[in-house]
Amino acid sequence: MSPEASQDLTDRILTVSRVALFAELKDNPEALLSLCQIMDTRQWPQGHQLIREGDTGDELYILVEGQVSVLRKTPDGEDFKVAILRHEMTPALGEGGLITSDARSATVVCDVKSSFLVLHRKKFEEFSKVHPEWAIAILQKIAIILMGRLKQVNFDLMLLHQALMREIRGA
Repeated sequence: MSPEASQDLTDRILTVSRVALFAELKDNPEALLSLCQIMDTRQWPQGHQLIREGDTGDELYILVEGQVSVLRKTPDGEDFKVAILRHEMTPALGEGGLITSDARSATVVCDVKSSFLVLHRKKFEEFSKVHPEWAIAILQKIAIILMGRLKQVNFDLMLLHQALMREIRGA
């Protein structure tokens, strides 16, 4: 392995070890190495739509360099910025794509030229067959993330219901 390739792999491992989704593997160099070896490095220009709300996808993205905005459609069909994510946060985007091809829940746009590590579902499935104990830890973390989002949506719906009822009652 060339010194450049070795450094690239070392950088990948350091990056992946900081991603919350892979927290259970951070003290397992062998697991991190195996995971990093199946990820691709991609770069996109400012303005590129990495993920589009409503589209299906089968990839997980880890922001390595740059910044992205996360947008959601309002009921009127307008984009509403819900988050700005910078590479220092080491965010993982599109984790549901590792499990299913359901519609993406938000749009992600590169605010500047940005670099990502990309994990494709097929490669993750192969990884899961070879290393089921590591895959279970990742899948459990995805389940925890998705359950947290579901709880937040339920809470938001309750608040909206309360506000609507107050409005109807004229309070």
